[in-house]
Amino acid sequence: MSHYTLASRRRTVAVESNTTASLGVPPDYPYLKSLVKSIPGVLNLPTINKAEKYFNLPLGTHFKAPSREMGLQMKSLFAHALREHGIVAIELGFDDSASQFMLQLVEAMGCKADTHSSTQGALWDVTYKPEGVVSAKSGGAAHSKSHGVGEFAWHTDGAFEESPQRFFGLHVLHPDKMGGGIFRVLPAEDLVASLGPAAVETLLKTEFTLRVPDEFYKGKATIQGKLLSIDPETGHYLLRFRRDILMDPPSQDPVVNQVVEDLNNLLDDPAKSGSRFPDSIFKENVVLLMDNARFLHMRTEIKDKRRHLRRVRFHGKPQID
Repeated sequence: MSHYTLASRRRTVAVESNTTASLGVPPDYPYLKSLVKSIPGVLNLPTINKAEKYFNLPLGTHFKAPSREMGLQMKSLFAHALREHGIVAIELGFDDSASQFMLQLVEAMGCKADTHSSTQGALWDVTYKPEGVVSAKSGGAAHSKSHGVGEFAWHTDGAFEESPQRFFGLHVLHPDKMGGGIFRVLPAEDLVASLGPAAVETLLKTEFTLRVPDEFYKGKATIQGKLLSIDPETGHYLLRFRRDILMDPPSQDPVVNQVVEDLNNLLDDPAKSGSRFPDSIFKENVVLLMDNARFLHMRTEIKDKRRHLRRVRFHGKPQID
């Protein structure tokens, strides 16, 4: 390198250094930064935990419904996706603060919405509700996990029902905007693949006594049911699970108890169970429909007490025109 070139580079570095030192960070930088953020179209890059596993929606399961009428006209598309993949996400392009579209869609697909308990209707508010709901069993207040702020571990909805609702829908009204309330899913096929053949066989043939939570009481305190079965039409594995409704111990058979313990240990290992639903989909005014038996789901501890979802559970086979 020539003496002239080296000298030129030194002068350039000196000028850049002096310029940076003289300018520094402008005193009104925080104000300017907040001003830029407030300009429509200027968005922050999403914060993504690269170490976390995210759930990828299968092709043909993510839709946009520009209007209520168009959404209902798309019912066969939703029904096909729900039957084929067990999951559908619909971004609504219209206001529906009462979640009536979700109910209308369930009916349009030829299904029937179920009531949540003897005192609650078809729609259930999943939100912080410290006062609880009235229990038909005790006549007093009963407190559902869906009304608390703690973690709600892996489960299927209505696991305590004699005939659990095959499907459920969630209308996201206000997601947790403080980093909590993360929705996670675990396909039944993935869970079964992680269990040994002997464990799967044990679960397929064992009936358990399951407690009915007070807030969902409909006349019986316990029911009998299997945690794992197989759909005779499709061959899909079907789940019914909620850890806290199992008896203690779950069975009089030590082999069965060991299988349940192994299952719980597997579900407690975040590296081996489930994936996070993307925030880009689990957002305001999205309706999520799921096959309740083909997925376990859970949510992490809630940090934003304004988090609000509305749920419907429904029976029947979604009809394709």
